[in-house]
Amino acid sequence: MKDRIKKYMDYKSVSAGELANLLEVQRSNISHILNGRNMPGAAFIEKLLICFPDLNARWLLTGNGEMTSDIQKVSEPEIKPPKETVKPLIKEQKIDVTDNVKMEKPISKVVLLFEDGTFIDYNKK
Repeated sequence: MKDRIKKYMDYKSVSAGELANLLEVQRSNISHILNGRNMPGAAFIEKLLICFPDLNARWLLTGNGEMTSDIQKVSEPEIKPPKETVKPLIKEQKIDVTDNVKMEKPISKVVLLFEDGTFIDYNKK
């Protein structure tokens, strides 16, 4: 089975380290399987088949049949984000304040208070 795993890795151009990352197993686990020290367990084979749905399980286990199965991916419709449908609650109206306000005294300081308790003050220079 190790030779078939190697052949499939070559087919997919996947290194041992990349395969370990994809299957979320230790790199040493892949190394031991590919070197023949350990046989792959059921959990490893399951992860391999889930990660690579085109890999033919019969071929992997027995060597019979084709390396890849004829499963064709069903194309999923492209999901587009919904268009902006929320209308602003407050309509912005720009007013020229200088036309509407008659000041008897010149402004020397403006203080902006924020909801978080902070403030900024602007002084006339």
